[in-house]
Amino acid sequence: MQVRRFTFAIAACSSDRNDAVPDATPSTPEPGMGAEQPSGSEQPAGEVTETPPPTASNDNGESLDPSTPLDQPGDGSEMTGGSETPPVSEPVPFTCVLPELPNNLADLGYFNEKLPDPFTFLDGTKVTTKEQWDCRRREILAIADKYLYGPVPPAPDAVTGTVNGGAVTINVTVAGRTDSFTANIGAGNDVIALNLSGGVIPGGSRALSFGAGFAAKIQTLYGFGEVNPNVANGWMLDRVMDVLEQNPDSGLDPQKMMVSGCSGCGKGAFLTGVFSRVPVTVIVESGGGGATSFRQVEWFRHGDGNASWQCADSLPQGIDNLENNGICGPWVTGVASPLRANPEQVDTLPIDQHLLLASMAPRYVVHFTNNNGVNSWCHLAGTSEALASYAAKSVWSALGVPERMGFSMYSANHCGASAAQTSLAGEMFKLAFQGDTTANTNVMNILDNGVQQPVSEWGPDWIDWDMNTVLQ
Repeated sequence: MQVRRFTFAIAACSSDRNDAVPDATPSTPEPGMGAEQPSGSEQPAGEVTETPPPTASNDNGESLDPSTPLDQPGDGSEMTGGSETPPVSEPVPFTCVLPELPNNLADLGYFNEKLPDPFTFLDGTKVTTKEQWDCRRREILAIADKYLYGPVPPAPDAVTGTVNGGAVTINVTVAGRTDSFTANIGAGNDVIALNLSGGVIPGGSRALSFGAGFAAKIQTLYGFGEVNPNVANGWMLDRVMDVLEQNPDSGLDPQKMMVSGCSGCGKGAFLTGVFSRVPVTVIVESGGGGATSFRQVEWFRHGDGNASWQCADSLPQGIDNLENNGICGPWVTGVASPLRANPEQVDTLPIDQHLLLASMAPRYVVHFTNNNGVNSWCHLAGTSEALASYAAKSVWSALGVPERMGFSMYSANHCGASAAQTSLAGEMFKLAFQGDTTANTNVMNILDNGVQQPVSEWGPDWIDWDMNTVLQ
């Protein structure tokens, strides 16, 4: 595969941020970064093979295992490129600039058949520090806004509000316009969960819901012609967090909030997590248009991978055959119409869904998918969900917090996995909400008999960047 990237002039849009990615330790959960940006049954014995992704090698030819199976807790070093401590250097002042993106994707002049590098800005500059990663993730979200999910509302100019028991009132100002929103937080323990439908959440958690008509009100407030419902969910989550932060005596902790959902609402949970700063996101069987690789799906649907597709169900769900109306949908907006009409042009998109997954780093993310081949739901492209997580994991490792991201594939009825099969989520809840550093979360479990392209081929076919990058 050939790769061609276009380097263009970029314009400064922001600087002096105070929310750069910290040298985080897993003992204290933190909220996400960048509030100002666009905002079944048990597996039969012997059927599952826990297969980590193919290992990379260092300059000495030594194997670097990037992950651990469920029964072996990770210590945070598995994807950091070896045990040697990198040299310490003085920090260099950094000003974040974002690109001026043309309205027409074709005018961007980008082409890459492989998964775009998380550690390279669109203008070709390498990401070498955690502070730069925060800027890179903002660039990724700006591209997603422009060509897939926009318009994405930024944070309001002002937010105030009150908390009365579980009733949250939110008052916002945008360009001189004001409006009010409401949310409700139910009874339960200290975890506040937005369960879009079929999600995996802690037992006894407090159910979060938003007042009726909030998406339409956001659309009117910003003067948008449309707004993606899951982007609206993310905006509302951020506003609830704003108000809880302003009311620390409410007894409701904004750092103990999460979103989850399955199937179409797995797509919804994915996008809500991406376009918010919610601390924990659990994605369950999101399928095409969710946390899958657009490029690999297109390769299976219309490219060389079509000949190797073995699923009797149907070809995988891609951007060109997403339902316009489905549970928690629609999942893209009108700005994605050119790609939907010409899916082969996904190679001209400077992002893929692994970068949207990675944009949530260093927050906490759990990603589940079903296998491909033994049930009637393999069109949801579990192989491409696994590839996206496999590629995204390297960012958490580069930030020094690989334990904050875990992926697991299982074989079950759609949205019918057993508690044992989704136990990884419980481990992440221990880490994120209780600060339990013994939790087993540094996981990349892929079924070697559950994917439509061997994992051993993923590196050569899809990744031409260093998965063992370490950010200073």
